[in-house]
Amino acid sequence: MIRRCLISRLILTIASLTAIAFAQIPTAREKVLEAMRQRPSDPWPRGVGHVVLSMPGSEEMQKAYHEPGGGFSPTVRSFGLSIWITSADGSVLKTSDSIPLSGLQQKLVWQQGSLLPSISTQTEEYQALWSEGPENGICRLALSTRPQADHKVAVVIRSVGPAGDAIESLNWNGRHLRVNGRYSIEMHPEPSSVYVGPEGPPGWTRACGSTDSCAAQDGWCYARFVLPGKGKYTLAIQDSYPRSVPVLPAASTRASLEMELPDSRFAEALNAQVAQLMMGLVSNQTHPGEPVNYPLVWLRDGAYQVVSLARAGRLETARELARYFAENDFFGGFGAEGDAPGLSIWAILEVACRLHDKGFDDYLWPHVRRKAEFILGLTKTRLTIERFSIGPLVPSERFRKEIYEVAKPAEDGLIAGRMDHATRPLFTSAVAYRGLMLASEFARQIGSKADAKNWRDTAKSLQDAWLRKFTPADQDERTFMCGLFPSWIATPEHAKYEAGLQRHWQSIWNTGKNSLHDPSGNIEPLWTYFNFAHAHNWLYAGRLEPVWETLNWFWNHQASPGLYTWWEGHGEENAFRQWDYIRGWVKPPHVTPHYWSAATHLLLQLDMLCYLDESDEPFSVIVGGGIPREWCGHHMKVHGSLTRIGTVNWDWDGHTMKVTVRGDRCPVRLGPGFPKDAQVKVEYS
Repeated sequence: MIRRCLISRLILTIASLTAIAFAQIPTAREKVLEAMRQRPSDPWPRGVGHVVLSMPGSEEMQKAYHEPGGGFSPTVRSFGLSIWITSADGSVLKTSDSIPLSGLQQKLVWQQGSLLPSISTQTEEYQALWSEGPENGICRLALSTRPQADHKVAVVIRSVGPAGDAIESLNWNGRHLRVNGRYSIEMHPEPSSVYVGPEGPPGWTRACGSTDSCAAQDGWCYARFVLPGKGKYTLAIQDSYPRSVPVLPAASTRASLEMELPDSRFAEALNAQVAQLMMGLVSNQTHPGEPVNYPLVWLRDGAYQVVSLARAGRLETARELARYFAENDFFGGFGAEGDAPGLSIWAILEVACRLHDKGFDDYLWPHVRRKAEFILGLTKTRLTIERFSIGPLVPSERFRKEIYEVAKPAEDGLIAGRMDHATRPLFTSAVAYRGLMLASEFARQIGSKADAKNWRDTAKSLQDAWLRKFTPADQDERTFMCGLFPSWIATPEHAKYEAGLQRHWQSIWNTGKNSLHDPSGNIEPLWTYFNFAHAHNWLYAGRLEPVWETLNWFWNHQASPGLYTWWEGHGEENAFRQWDYIRGWVKPPHVTPHYWSAATHLLLQLDMLCYLDESDEPFSVIVGGGIPREWCGHHMKVHGSLTRIGTVNWDWDGHTMKVTVRGDRCPVRLGPGFPKDAQVKVEYS
């Protein structure tokens, strides 16, 4: 016994000493921050606005990252590539990381036959076009330079970058640069000179000579390709490590819509959301935000993503993503939450109603029934309901005692579900209502009349209780992101809900400074998905001013200008600390891109073009519900809007709206921006 105790104490002592030793080893982030303190005048990565450039479904560590200006890392924990503008003697004048955001013009470019977009960056002295594939493991830079007469352009490979790592070895053989024995970099035409050596010593940014290799240097090896002058260059990065081939079906990274609208930004923003969402997918799963910060599936965020991709016409991808939501009931960083069953039913049935696939419907039916019956239990429970959730939990939240609490006893006819660390009966009941109404319709189609009636009756009871409980003075912004969109538990004519929307709007919109902020007064709103969802509720209420004020504000405040990416929080929201071990993103201002934000933005734009008003029966198709009055003097066309009742095409010639519906017959109305005397011609096929 004594011997066992001594051995146990020895093991604990060794473990403690090991933990202390590891704690004293600086992380990659700490090394970069220390170098930045020691060398403040050296060029450093921008560290803002990074975006993923990657095949849909690729593994999180295989994704490339891009920062405004053209900074690039081909995979996570690889290296950084940047573009430097120097004087004739090699002194650094500016870099792709230091050019002001206002001096950049960026956009996504889809080249002929390419699944992925390329990222184009235009500056005064160069244009960079980054692309990935189609060859597995190859990234390409098409660089066009036009430096001023006394300037030179250099392409620089360093350990720091959007998602860099220590460079322990560099070898230049006159044609290829080998990085850490793994990556091969080749440039055409060849650079006029190449320098390989350590970064950090005095004058290192201008060093020259015949050195063609570098090793060790605590990972601070770097290479500089000096270009001959004005011209067009191509650079290819080949990763020699084998990569898994994504199995997620993906026919396109753009919406299937055909749009002709007066403002080109609308289509650019809409397609950018689809691309950002698709490139952020890992295996067959959604992630809340960029995958290194968020290495998990989160049901709430993911449900919006699945629905948005289905409505954008990416049905082959949405079908595969929906399976995870069908087969699993609770998953996400905050554990088992009360909005899960309603949101998951919404996600999978929004896909099913657009696929029209009996085999898929048969597959979904037992999962829909299980989730709907669970909601019924939540409406009646007198006990606290707990369930385990699958997958990782946010590290800082793992030891919360309520992490598996789905709901408290029902109160006032509502589900007292937990969401975002609080009991939120109005939000959880609203999305449960949506789930039950969709499940009821699905059951009717399947032929289960008893289930259809039971679920619909329960949904209507929830709606009655919700309308009784709601007050315009509600302080929870989640209430104002769910009443009309996506739940329809309120109605556009519900005066109390519109009064609440107006009160909340005034609390977050500072008209004097023309700036959006969060309820606590932060000028940059923290939870951008809330803002887009609030605007969506205004759309359904028939009020366009808040919708367009929101869109214009965000289009003028993009995380990566021209790429239409949004953010969440301040710093690393819900972090798993994976960026600590990467030489990049060392001072994160927020999480970006954020995919719940992209999904709510995309859903808003899609419904601005065409949506189904489900506030009363029969449902009505609202054509151009978000089209502003000033656009109506132009010819417009939107073809391929996928609604739950079928596909809607519309053409506007300035006086007459021609609508073609391929699906069920229902009333068709124009949005409030169109002239009152506009003619509407509807054809059904």
